[in-house]
Amino acid sequence: MNICHLTINTIEYERRIKNQAESSKKSGDSVWIVALGKPGETYEEQDDNFHLWRLITPFYKGGPLKFIHYNLKVFFFLIFKPLEILHCHDLWTIPAAYTLSLMKKFRLVYDAHEYFAGLEIFKKNKIRKKLWMLVERVAIKHVDVLITVSEPIAELYAQKYPKLKNIEVIRNLPKQEVVPENSHNSYFPVTDKKIVLFQGHFRPGRGLMQLIEAISLIDEAYLVLIGGGELEEEIREKIKTLDIQNKVSLIGYLPMEHLITTAARADLGIVLFEPTSLNYTYALPNKFFEYIMAGIPVLASNLETFKDYIDKYKFGLTVDPHDIRAIAQAIKTMISDEKQMKQWRENAQRASKILNWDNESHILLKIYEQTK
Repeated sequence: MNICHLTINTIEYERRIKNQAESSKKSGDSVWIVALGKPGETYEEQDDNFHLWRLITPFYKGGPLKFIHYNLKVFFFLIFKPLEILHCHDLWTIPAAYTLSLMKKFRLVYDAHEYFAGLEIFKKNKIRKKLWMLVERVAIKHVDVLITVSEPIAELYAQKYPKLKNIEVIRNLPKQEVVPENSHNSYFPVTDKKIVLFQGHFRPGRGLMQLIEAISLIDEAYLVLIGGGELEEEIREKIKTLDIQNKVSLIGYLPMEHLITTAARADLGIVLFEPTSLNYTYALPNKFFEYIMAGIPVLASNLETFKDYIDKYKFGLTVDPHDIRAIAQAIKTMISDEKQMKQWRENAQRASKILNWDNESHILLKIYEQTK
């Protein structure tokens, strides 16, 4: 089969898309990825698992022109190419996919990484939300399969679009990795304190400010923040205001292939999503499963999705993401109990043998097989 993955993001940090492309390539399909390219940047080609095309737009930083320009380029790029399955990642690529579906015959897979009606950004712009929800509602009639990242989000889509019968869950699970026990980590500071790790985008609703304040209350912990984003300057100011420059490091984004081996050298992984929207309430982000694959204990929000996994596999604790003192106490309690930390690590390692892409990929291959 000719399968094209379509994303409006650059491909470097798209673990989900890369895993999907690799799995279908191994099953004998011809796989392409059409991704965002930035003007003036040069790129190394990824690997042999897919053909990669980068469509460059001068409006890559965002705004309406980014979506219009990119979708137009996608349309003209794909209009004469042979397609059997068009796998669209997220709502932002649906305009081009829908327009193509009116003119070409192929199966359309809508991979909704989030519940878009519940996005934080739409809270501030009701007109933008109405426009994008209209796009989704019109295009959904041409969708053959909708894929999303968790059962609760799948249920929300089922309620929103009751006529769409084919809804599947494919989680953001990493590939199975074996982490060397004594590998060197040059990203973390040399310290006798316990390393508390957050990795991911610095966005509102992810408990970052509460986490930084909690760290200011703990002498035994050192916080490492991997990633970047819109809150970075605010985070730096917060660290300076609290005078905890000697307890926190920001080390920027790391190559995706280094994230799990780096996380394995930490003592504790943090996921403090706040229930500020339906999307965050039912999120199952990459970092949660990356910590598990790294074999480290996890402190997560006491939200249903996180709590279900932690209760089942027992690799950490949950906490109210709004309660700074409760976060501080939970971190302090966890890192001070060596025996329990060892048990949590062992449980995470056992869970990683179940919660990995190697086990999850068969769902995707079955979807492709059924859409032939």
